[in-house]
Amino acid sequence: MDRETVIALRKGKEVPGADPKELAIIRFGRKVAADATTITPEDIQALRDQGLDDSKIVEALSVIMLSALTNAFASALKIEEDVPPEVLEEYF
Repeated sequence: MDRETVIALRKGKEVPGADPKELAIIRFGRKVAADATTITPEDIQALRDQGLDDSKIVEALSVIMLSALTNAFASALKIEEDVPPEVLEEYF
């Protein structure tokens, strides 16, 4: 996957060949990360409409929240400032 595709997917944008299920999870994850209190039954239904059952939705939410916790922890400790930008470049 090229850089532009990864960036577009991270923003929840449609890209040619994107898996609709993965895109739904990305969009859900972005909304949870922005403000988990804004999640609605319709957001959960959008995941179910893509074939995710409740256990997969909980699994996705667990990964999203663990990532949010890791990011908050790293930000609080200023860990990202210890890594040279060129190392992070490969991760976009």
